[in-house]
Amino acid sequence: MKIETFCLCNNEERLITYFMRHYSQFSDVILLESNSTDRTVEIASALGAEVWTYDVPDEINDQWFMDIKNSCWKESTADWVMVVDADEFIYHPNIVRILEETDATVFFPRLWNMFADVFPTTEGQIYEEVTGGREGGGKMNIFRPSDIQEINYAIGCHSAKPKGNVKINTTSEIMTLHMRHLSKEYVIERNARASKRRSELNKQMGWGYHVDFPPEKVIEYIDNEMTALIKVV
Repeated sequence: MKIETFCLCNNEERLITYFMRHYSQFSDVILLESNSTDRTVEIASALGAEVWTYDVPDEINDQWFMDIKNSCWKESTADWVMVVDADEFIYHPNIVRILEETDATVFFPRLWNMFADVFPTTEGQIYEEVTGGREGGGKMNIFRPSDIQEINYAIGCHSAKPKGNVKINTTSEIMTLHMRHLSKEYVIERNARASKRRSELNKQMGWGYHVDFPPEKVIEYIDNEMTALIKVV
């Protein structure tokens, strides 16, 4: 069985080794890259990723990102595709077996927002160290390209309206581990970079407003969430 993972990515050198370490266990990785200025592409390529470069302005524009995710997989001949961001880890210890045995054509894994006091340093998988999280909805990020004609993600890609031979599995134990809150320092630094790149369209539409939160609000949010974490992995 062949699985391809399509990852939208910009300046993720701190996380990309963990990403590749995880997804390379069961899939080929295609990095959808634009305007990275750090070592993201170098690291991912050395670890086996195929890199597709998108010639778009250096800004966060959720309309473009949605369009890319809606089309990047369409020429895939894999049995399954996964369409994710670099901080999204689709996880189950027996994920290949589940995909081999299912009659579903689309999976809608539960999403967990994962939290850590300090950025992980493990030489193993990131979820061996970052194990606690808070439930955060879901994403329709696994599907069969031979059965799905259009995935039709909406802005933010948290919702989709797939077309084709659609059989959605919402009960599987497959999860999406959203590795965004990997220390207060990490979130504040990422927000500062993202805020500078936030497009005028995103500002007009109110998309991605959280990156403009001041550091004190980020700290308050993380402190509150970490008092009620659930052991996820």
